Amino acid sequence: MGLPLLTRAADGTVVVLLALSAQVQIWTRDASAWENGPAVHAVLAAIFTVPLLARRRYPLLVLCAVVVASWLQYELGGGLGQPWLAFILALYAVAAHSLLRDAVLGAAVAMLITLVDGLSRLRDGEPWENVVPAWFVVAGVWGFGRWMRWRRRELDRLHEQTEVLERNQEEAARAAVAAERARIARELHDLVAHSMGVIVIQSQAAQRVMLTDPAAAEQALMSIEVTGRQGLAEMRRLLDVLIDSEDAVDSAPLAPQPALRHLGALLDRVRLAGLAVDVSVEGEERPLPPGVDLSAYRIVQEALTNTLRHAGAARVQVHVRYCQDAVEVEVADDGTTPNTDSAGGHGLIGMSERVALYGGSLHAGHRPEGGYLVQAHLPVDAANTTPI
Repeated sequence: MGLPLLTRAADGTVVVLLALSAQVQIWTRDASAWENGPAVHAVLAAIFTVPLLARRRYPLLVLCAVVVASWLQYELGGGLGQPWLAFILALYAVAAHSLLRDAVLGAAVAMLITLVDGLSRLRDGEPWENVVPAWFVVAGVWGFGRWMRWRRRELDRLHEQTEVLERNQEEAARAAVAAERARIARELHDLVAHSMGVIVIQSQAAQRVMLTDPAAAEQALMSIEVTGRQGLAEMRRLLDVLIDSEDAVDSAPLAPQPALRHLGALLDRVRLAGLAVDVSVEGEERPLPPGVDLSAYRIVQEALTNTLRHAGAARVQVHVRYCQDAVEVEVADDGTTPNTDSAGGHGLIGMSERVALYGGSLHAGHRPEGGYLVQAHLPVDAANTTPI
């Protein structure tokens, strides 16, 4: 992976400034001050600065070039400070961008040069406080470079782990959506089959009384029309679900599909589990399209399951509201711990899928007064008036 543009620009800027400062210092000083002329020192300055541009890619080779050119420039009577800065940059690059073998070799070269130079200066009478600190600087730069390499690798590892976790979460979410759609498809299949059975029975009844009781036959035919419209609407939804669930495995038990009229039995089971439940109904209860009725029941069931498993609640309120063109369900608890999805964290996904299937809306979140609230709005008119 290439370096970011900003990093490359910063590296280049540092090297250019270092090289220019060395050349300016060489060519602006009196030529007689340089042994062998300023041109030789200018070439050596270029050798210990320009290769620094490649210090990340060839750190050990660059360090060797810097050490040799700096040593020659010093031996020829140079008095520049840039060689020391170039040496520090090259040493850090060896520690931060090399494998352990090259890093240790670079450290050995750096310490050897520094010790030899320091001992020579001490022998010439230079104070130790001007010499010894450089040894610690060299060791510190190398150690800091190795630590930065370790930290960078740890960050890369954490980044890779994060990407893996995100992919796993996305795959789990997709699997949960597929499983929930398969479950909805099975339930819709049962509803459609039930509608077809009702149509057959009503048509048989209409045939028997068509001549003797026209009113009863007309009522049967009206029932067939309503049931047929509902069955057609559920069939269309079933096909929409199956488009995204072709590979789902049918493992649902063969049992009658529940509806809001079965809430009493569900709430009794919840109470037996130790949770106090209050239920209220607003509006006039009326028959709902089977798919809407089933979805409303399942949403209440899933919300109660989450409350039992995760919320730590003592009481929950269930409210069913029959509107003119919709049915709404609310489940509110007084839990003190975060309420999360049941079944491995996919309950809300299932609720969302059911609500989206009928063009409704879902809200789930913490209440300002404490506890957790699930609200679902399921339109009824669209499901009940689907044209043939």
